[in-house]
Amino acid sequence: MKIANILSIILALILGIISLQWIFSPEEAANSLGMIYMEGDARNTQVRDFTAFFLGTAIMSFLSFITKQYQWILSAGIIYLVAAIFNVLTSINYETDIAVASLISEIIFTFMAFTAAYIYKKNNL
Repeated sequence: MKIANILSIILALILGIISLQWIFSPEEAANSLGMIYMEGDARNTQVRDFTAFFLGTAIMSFLSFITKQYQWILSAGIIYLVAAIFNVLTSINYETDIAVASLISEIIFTFMAFTAAYIYKKNNL
């Protein structure tokens, strides 16, 4: 269970820090992902969606750490797995480059979340 706790809290902290960057310095956050900081409604969507993505999964990771319930961190892992899949599919279908740094992060986050979920579930049986 100790490994699951460590993975959950590390993931929660990393995602929490990323979400704070989107909340307090969205232009820097966008630039760090190689994105243009958009204008108007597009900016609202960009900041809102990325903040929700990172803050939501951070909260799920914290909830898993607090409750020791695997469902929370498994849900966060599924979100990152889907993001990784669409990172690759977007490259294939829309002739863009794969966002390699993002893909590596998505795979690591998925692995951390699924590993913690497996351990939590195994220990709660």
